[in-house]
Amino acid sequence: MPADFAVIGDPVGHSWSPKMHTAAYEALGLKLTYEAIHVPLEEFDEAMESLIKLGYNGVNVTLPLKFNAFGWAEVEPESLAFGAINTVDLRTRAGCNTDAPGFLDTLRQFEIEAPGPVLLLGAGGTSNALARALVGAGFEVRIYNRTPEKAEELADQVGASFTLEPDVRDASLVLNTTSAGISGPALDIAWGAARSDAIAYDVMYGAAPTIFLEDAKKAGFRAVDGRHMLVAQGARSFEWWLGVPAPRDIMLRSIQ
Repeated sequence: MPADFAVIGDPVGHSWSPKMHTAAYEALGLKLTYEAIHVPLEEFDEAMESLIKLGYNGVNVTLPLKFNAFGWAEVEPESLAFGAINTVDLRTRAGCNTDAPGFLDTLRQFEIEAPGPVLLLGAGGTSNALARALVGAGFEVRIYNRTPEKAEELADQVGASFTLEPDVRDASLVLNTTSAGISGPALDIAWGAARSDAIAYDVMYGAAPTIFLEDAKKAGFRAVDGRHMLVAQGARSFEWWLGVPAPRDIMLRSIQ
């Protein structure tokens, strides 16, 4: 039996979205279902058409499919600047990006205010969306990437600056969007030079903290992992699809 909603990705087995959305449906007494579906990158268009025929209402899209989704869907105007989307309504083929506004929701939650400054680690698709959101919200952003040319290119595109070192001095927020320490060597960050009130934020989440967050915590800094962003973007997707407020506290508890 097809579900009502799903998260698609390549890979997708790690996703906590089904647990989170199922908890929300149960809390509100909604007879809906949500599942994870593996969709290889090269089969994206075919998979989307198949999901429509099977009667799915909508999908969340995780990496590396967000750029494909942007090209496939009718993207809402406010999401066009991000170049990638994570939420699609299969009933209308409309698409939007809830990652960026969801991320800003979490900054308000943790009382992180503009102008920052913010040190953004990474220059990929996630970095692109979050950098645009941060600059648009009035934050001063500087970008570091192990390939300096990528950091400079992204900085030019979004109106930020770039740095040749992961220099945390004066940053109120150090935001990691890389997989460093998981699929490669950890970043060498001199946490001792950071402001005492700096917050380390990793968009990744899992059963154990990332090396980035472990190092920040050992140095005495507040550490935030990606489950808060997962809930915020998931809640916005939920509300966009269904038109009712999402039970965010319940969604967060379901993945803690």
